[in-house]
Amino acid sequence: MAARVLNDRYELRSLLGRGGMAEVWEAYDRRLDRTVAVKMLRPDGAADPTFAARFDREARFAAGLSHPNIVAVYDFGAEDGVSYLVMELIRGRSLSQRLATGPLEFAEAVRIAIQVCAALEAAARAGVVHRDVKPGNILITEGGQVKVCDFGIARVAGTAQADLTGSAQIMGTSSYMAPEQVTGGRIDARTDLYGLGCVLYAMLTGRPPFTGDSPFQIAWQHVEKPPPPATSLRQGVPADLERLLSDLLAKKPADRPAGPGPVRVALENADLDTVVVPAPQRPRRPRPALLAGAAAAAVAGVIAAVALATQTGDAGSQAAPREGSPAPSVTPTAGPGAVPPSPPAVTTGPSGAAPSRSAAPGPTPSGAAPFTTVPPVATPPATTPPGETPPADPPGDAVADARAVLDTQVSAGAIDAKDARDLYRRLDSIAEEAADGDTTKVTKETAALREKVTDLHDRGRITDDGYTAVVASLDHID
Repeated sequence: MAARVLNDRYELRSLLGRGGMAEVWEAYDRRLDRTVAVKMLRPDGAADPTFAARFDREARFAAGLSHPNIVAVYDFGAEDGVSYLVMELIRGRSLSQRLATGPLEFAEAVRIAIQVCAALEAAARAGVVHRDVKPGNILITEGGQVKVCDFGIARVAGTAQADLTGSAQIMGTSSYMAPEQVTGGRIDARTDLYGLGCVLYAMLTGRPPFTGDSPFQIAWQHVEKPPPPATSLRQGVPADLERLLSDLLAKKPADRPAGPGPVRVALENADLDTVVVPAPQRPRRPRPALLAGAAAAAVAGVIAAVALATQTGDAGSQAAPREGSPAPSVTPTAGPGAVPPSPPAVTTGPSGAAPSRSAAPGPTPSGAAPFTTVPPVATPPATTPPGETPPADPPGDAVADARAVLDTQVSAGAIDAKDARDLYRRLDSIAEEAADGDTTKVTKETAALREKVTDLHDRGRITDDGYTAVVASLDHID
């Protein structure tokens, strides 16, 4: 079968990829005797004026950008009513394909991010905002050079999101979308910096800062929820990179770096040897002997009060969202959430360490459960006769410790709301059975909870420190 030739010049040879609106072909340029890439609008996309406009926009914006880290555009035309774009052919793979094998070495992630910054600098100088900075649009040549591609939804800086299509349609990819893109705000070079922050986060941890069951849920998190520290997903992240992520992923554009230039300089000067080192986990405090009589009743009352407060939001605490809560809309009416401060070089404790239950809870991100406080209960001295084995630790004490660990994991964003509700429910059940004195059911419920936590850890839904702390607490129940 004869190869298709566009305008008697570009001979289509092999299909390289197919997207939502276009196909990319390896082609031969007969006039200049070279191999090129031809991006051609699919027939079904050509019939959609929005797709056609985006294709034309990509041609105009990309053709006006000449930089070693941006895929070069050579020609633009149409045949039989179908538009095509002739570009530099890149031999290599996309960053998304590279991430499929796991997170990158820190030095490699920095090297790629520096080159993406250089491309964004060139775009910013031309007044262009890419608006879809993501691993799939970052190509890496066989020699390691980075090339940013796909300016299909690029726009002149300073315009509002709704101006792009004449409607309030959101443009971008939810996992890498800046809050102002979600809410329809004005965009500029700092919008691309947020996307770069998401890409850097993915390179360091193996996943974007927010995940969810739907694009709407993910987009809402960009607006309302602070991302979990990269160190909660991967140990040894350099402190300079953790601080830079905090700046790039700020909810408000004004709180991000002024442009890609300063970010490139920060990356070039980043110290990759100084890491965020978690402090040693606090030792478990001595356990009192099992209480009896009125003291045991008091402990059971405290456990019940804590469980009730967690479920109802009384006593100044707020539990994880309940089942049946309305899902967030694409463009939330609530304003952006608070920006997390830059993390220190040395943290005060591991992300999963259980805080002291006597300390007052601090502020927590929107939607996250605060630390649970347990009022102190007067405990009489142990009465175990000499030579006898002391009784087991109070289950309620261990339940409270496990709950405190989960609180920190939820607050840090390591555990999502759905899993948190299930874990809290199981802890409540253990506390109730312990108060009733049913040790058989306590053992059974604790084993089920341990299995659930292990499953979350295997799926990367709870940090290593958090998993260790929770299991250590559960070991004191049964």
